[in-house]
Amino acid sequence: MNKLISEADRLLKNGGFEYAFCGGHALDLFLGCESRMHGDIDVCVYWDDRNRIIQYMQSQGFEVYEMLGGGRAHHITDVSCQFRARRNIFCFQQGCPLVKTYPPDEDGCCWMEFFHIGQTALDFIEFLFNDKTEEAFEYARNREIVLELGKAVLFRDGIPYLAPELCLLYKSTDIEREGCEQDFELAWKAMDPSQRRWLRNALLREYPGGHPWIDRHKRCN
Repeated sequence: MNKLISEADRLLKNGGFEYAFCGGHALDLFLGCESRMHGDIDVCVYWDDRNRIIQYMQSQGFEVYEMLGGGRAHHITDVSCQFRARRNIFCFQQGCPLVKTYPPDEDGCCWMEFFHIGQTALDFIEFLFNDKTEEAFEYARNREIVLELGKAVLFRDGIPYLAPELCLLYKSTDIEREGCEQDFELAWKAMDPSQRRWLRNALLREYPGGHPWIDRHKRCN
């Protein structure tokens, strides 16, 4: 088990909100091994818990920033003052080598720069907000694409993680990113037929004009 993920799980389980690791670390939890180095820790959470998450992370010594687009960010010091322009927030501690912030501009916002050098300490967590119903997880980029909650969040050794078919669907928007093809190949081979079928149908719905992964599955069977 990845040491950072175990530490992060111990931190988050006391926060009083639902969560599941996502991105590359989630795929590693699914595979049961560390397939490659990952840039940072990504955590899937729900919009209804946003304020609770912000306040909890602040109580644990993290600075919290919400992204505004184009590299601009807003430092959240009071949950009553938020833009909610994007679905992600970044939480990091002072001295974290993965991120650098610049002095705020006239709007009180700042520029933020990220360094993809690999995370080695529990000093950075990105939270990505999603919606759900009582029965299903809703894909953030197309809420008509849903997956039953019991299939959307899985567990390994008690640690919750987003199902691989959902992780790959999110990754499908940036398949040129380093490691993305490897993630697809490894996860697809390990997924069961129902997971593969859901992902292919979701890709067909999300990309009616075609996507490289829609037919790539044929050589992964």
